[in-house]
Amino acid sequence: MIYLARVPIKKTLHYLTGDYSDFSLESRIFHSLCLVAIATLAYCIPLNFALDLPFSAWLSVAALVIQSLLYYLSRFLNKTKQSRVLSIVIIHIILTVNYFFNSGTGGPSLLLLLAVFFLVVAVADPKTYKYWVAVNVLIALGLLTCEYFYPSTIQSQYISPSTKYGNLATSYCLCSLTILTGLWYIKSNYYQSQRLLHSKAEDLEKINQTKNRMFSIISHDLRAPIASIQSYLEILSEMEIDHKDRKAIKGDLILLTQNTDMMLTNLLMWSKSQMEGIVMDIKLINLAETVRPVVEVFKPIANGKNVILSCLIEPNLQVYADQNMLQLVVRNILSNAIKFTHPGGTVNLKAVYENATCQIIIKDTGTGMTEQTKSAIFSVKGQSSYGTKNEKGIGLGLSLSKEFTELQNGSLRFESEVGLGTTFFISIPLSQS
Repeated sequence: MIYLARVPIKKTLHYLTGDYSDFSLESRIFHSLCLVAIATLAYCIPLNFALDLPFSAWLSVAALVIQSLLYYLSRFLNKTKQSRVLSIVIIHIILTVNYFFNSGTGGPSLLLLLAVFFLVVAVADPKTYKYWVAVNVLIALGLLTCEYFYPSTIQSQYISPSTKYGNLATSYCLCSLTILTGLWYIKSNYYQSQRLLHSKAEDLEKINQTKNRMFSIISHDLRAPIASIQSYLEILSEMEIDHKDRKAIKGDLILLTQNTDMMLTNLLMWSKSQMEGIVMDIKLINLAETVRPVVEVFKPIANGKNVILSCLIEPNLQVYADQNMLQLVVRNILSNAIKFTHPGGTVNLKAVYENATCQIIIKDTGTGMTEQTKSAIFSVKGQSSYGTKNEKGIGLGLSLSKEFTELQNGSLRFESEVGLGTTFFISIPLSQS
């Protein structure tokens, strides 16, 4: 109940002081101090009447009306600059009048002028606050000088010591509350600014890492296969080679172009997800019809490595997913499974029901992963790796696959042991949540 009560209060205060995007820090501090002044003056009016200080009471009434109008002018009519200037001028005028009609140095006016000094420093425009500070100091010194040379100009309103000390105590509380409110607001905004700066620094660091990763991929990981393709083509065009070697080179060329195409696809999709965001098209799709084209593409690659690739999915099984994203996820995991499986090994893909989800299970009998590899497998910072026939990757496939699976309200996990192989579990919803 306490927590629930705090939330509306916090929202109300935020509304009354103004939003960060609409008002400067000085303006929001001004609004908060206006609210404090309005509440305090509303309290002081009956208190001054009770202390038999009618002049101070009616002066508080006038100040309350003026301060309320200036707050409304600033907060709701967006005339913040004019309101701040008028407020500073009128407060000095009221305190000057109060000084002469409320006991001078024996009254609360000098104490209140000190609170106004803080108000000026906190809310005045940074270019002009030094002039307002000078005005405040000159008024205080002028009042003291006037009382010193012309003490008869000062009128005492106190009819008893209790009245005097009650008024002074009230003024002290008002000053303390004003300064406390201003300092609290400045401090809370300072910490919020620090949090925003820290968040922006982290975002910039991520952007910088993304940029460095992209440059690394473009400068090395993509140049290497393209250079190999160029070398193979030069051999085919410039040298006389027998049919058997020519066939082997063509097979290597096909494998290189397929791997390079996958690298480019992953790189482009990852770059788009980082810079523009991904447009989702989640709908009910047939899983077998979605996965079958991907498997057919990889069968020649698996056959070329003498790896047995099998697929078992019920023909009528349907899931809620983005078809292109799901194909990319399966393609990346199948590519890794074949890449890290030795000749004579197997890669099996099947789909099973599990609660309200479909588990796409891709199991290989490959090299497996070390603990160090497992810890960085889904990281963009992960290093490129080489398969059992020196196939090159770019270290983005699994990171992208995890991100895209989760965007489809699914999950991606794996189990792996060195020398025994790896199994990936792609969990996709059977119904729209």
